[in-house]
Amino acid sequence: MQLTKFNALVDLELRASDPICAVSAGFLAYYVRFDTVAMNSVYSVALVILLLSTLSASAAFRVYDQPIGERPVGQYCRIAASWSVAFAALIALGYLLKVSDLYSRGWVSLTFILGLSFMALVRVVAHRATHRLRERGVGISRCLLIGATDSGLHMIDQVESNPALGMKITAYVRTSYDNGVPSGVPLAGALLDLDKVLASGEWDQVLVALPVSANRAINYVLDRMDQHVMTVKFVPDMLGRQLINHRMEDVAGVPLVTLRESPLLGNAWLLKDIEDRLIAGAILLMISPLMVALAIGVKLSSPGPVLYRQRRVGLDGKEFEMLKFRSMPVDMEKNKAVQWGNASAKTVTRFGRFIRGTSLDELPQFLNVLRGDMSIVGPRPERPMFVEKFKGEIAGYMHKHMVKAGITGWAQINGWRGDTDLVKRIEHDLYYINHWSVAFDLRIIFLTIFKGFVHSEGGSASPSPGNAALPTPSAAVEESR
Repeated sequence: MQLTKFNALVDLELRASDPICAVSAGFLAYYVRFDTVAMNSVYSVALVILLLSTLSASAAFRVYDQPIGERPVGQYCRIAASWSVAFAALIALGYLLKVSDLYSRGWVSLTFILGLSFMALVRVVAHRATHRLRERGVGISRCLLIGATDSGLHMIDQVESNPALGMKITAYVRTSYDNGVPSGVPLAGALLDLDKVLASGEWDQVLVALPVSANRAINYVLDRMDQHVMTVKFVPDMLGRQLINHRMEDVAGVPLVTLRESPLLGNAWLLKDIEDRLIAGAILLMISPLMVALAIGVKLSSPGPVLYRQRRVGLDGKEFEMLKFRSMPVDMEKNKAVQWGNASAKTVTRFGRFIRGTSLDELPQFLNVLRGDMSIVGPRPERPMFVEKFKGEIAGYMHKHMVKAGITGWAQINGWRGDTDLVKRIEHDLYYINHWSVAFDLRIIFLTIFKGFVHSEGGSASPSPGNAALPTPSAAVEESR
């Protein structure tokens, strides 16, 4: 069975099972709450609305997308976010129509828990069943690799270490661009003998791992493939290059490969902007008493303004004024050289040390989010002079400015904050940009509650040798937390 057909069957099973899980959860919750399955019309209408909102949310969150090799946790996060949004829509509709009192809170809560549990269980079973079938050779795509280049050798390693890819490289073709000999993969022949190679075996896919400059060799392969019914995929030898949101598209019949682009375009940009402003507005309403208390504490701790304003670099490399509660005495940076890091050596007030250690000094940045300068989730912004320095020292550093800077981010919840390895921090930022989704944002926000606030001034991770080129901090100044 070909890989595409196998994945289509898995997709169909999930699309059919989710509505069944939703309806089953509603009826089971009704039985537990009222000791009968004879659901009255009021609850039936609610269940139909929930079903429709679930289908809409599933499409919005791309629940049924199956990125090749995606880990199950990614699927669980998407279905949890989708189901939560569907329920939020149902509750909001009930509130607006003033009919929420007609429904049992126990039924609503139990339906939510059961539905999420059923859908997660279906995915666990589907994942294990798929893994077992692929171990037996079902749903495996047999691949012929052309070119043992760096990308070709890397492809072999990835396929062997990720059975979820559903691929197996059964042979390779030697070319003049090869950089090594793959272990465990038999040689099928040389590139000039490609016709004989294709006639001697059976493959579902041909993976062409050649440099983009090898146009004659690539055209030669395509000419030979014209005589065979086989999927051909190009694996460009571009290892070591930072590819952001890369994809293939057709522009008026001309194939166009996007190597680097922000993922937040069109509807995605609008969706994230709405997400940011709604969540920031809700949080500011909830923490307004705390903000007032912190402002009083800052004012009493030392003379000077409550807020500290600092120029940072955000979206598209443009500067903006980031807000914080002031934690240092006024004019601490005056006549001092600005250095990166060294958080533990900063001269701060007693109250300032408390709000810095708990990240409460960052709360005014929700005002930056409302103004559109920042996002709740995104790479942390740096000061302009550091951006100018690091962009020439760290590969891919400027790519993080393809999205808005954030209050929290994937790097921060993984411990890369404060005086930690900036290279690792950028790696995590670029991972976030490449894998952005609303579900990913919600996951980071949720984890920030447990991981992202309290921290030691020096950071939790040790700098790596890759950070040796970074400046050695000396003066006590504000750093990019």
